[in-house]
Amino acid sequence: MLADPRKQTTVILLRDRPLRLVWSLWPALGEGPTWIFIHGMGSSRWAFADLLAQRPVPGQYLAVDLPGFGDSQLPPFVQTLDDFRDAVHQLIQQLHLRQPILVGHSFGGMVAGRVVSDFSSDVGGLVLVASAGYFPPENAMKTLPWTWLNRIGIWITSFDFYGDRMLQALGLNPSEIPPSTRERMRYGWRRAKEMARMREFYPAPNFVEHIFQSTVPTVAIHGDRDILFPLPKVREAIGSAFPLLVLQGAGHLPYDYDLDGFIVLLNEAYQRIRHEANKS
Repeated sequence: MLADPRKQTTVILLRDRPLRLVWSLWPALGEGPTWIFIHGMGSSRWAFADLLAQRPVPGQYLAVDLPGFGDSQLPPFVQTLDDFRDAVHQLIQQLHLRQPILVGHSFGGMVAGRVVSDFSSDVGGLVLVASAGYFPPENAMKTLPWTWLNRIGIWITSFDFYGDRMLQALGLNPSEIPPSTRERMRYGWRRAKEMARMREFYPAPNFVEHIFQSTVPTVAIHGDRDILFPLPKVREAIGSAFPLLVLQGAGHLPYDYDLDGFIVLLNEAYQRIRHEANKS
């Protein structure tokens, strides 16, 4: 287990069962909103460690492990998208967070979008980073019908020989990734317990439409080399519903590809969210 002095634990109820949810806190250094960072499939709260260490935007940050990922507890039932939605919403309620801005990467964007769609009054803004939900992922790994075999596959593919190929496909140069970042990536991948038992990717019908109807200020950040959710199809899916900011050259992990460039876009997203919030 990676040492984390920022680690916090909250017990929520998921389908009336107590479940331990783990998150990390970066307290605010000044004025600003609360941000909740939600990781993608096969990842954990550690995905955002390098980004949040830079204090990229004003406010305090929470990075959460979704149920069955990272250090959060795996429920005794196979989850649906609504379960992940409820976990994030309960965290907001239990910590008495006032309209936080949700930042969701990939599957985490899908979860954040569902929170916004169903609990719009509790959220102050949404940033979708290389998000899932617009359409089913392309070129994604397929799971097998046997959870135990998927767990073995996850462990094997965490080693550098296979991991390097996955990182290259996601738009990164493995030789440029610092060892500490690589270890955090491996940690999240190996502890993706829920991913091992899912049989197909979660459906999210009318994803953009529901977000738009929520009236929560929303901005998307996407790379132009994303092989899972190609930019032209994402642009078509979003249309004029909300702004789409593009990080040139980035694949599916834009904050790992160009941290400084991503921070610029994240700040632009924040300013757009503030502007829309001030208009309402």
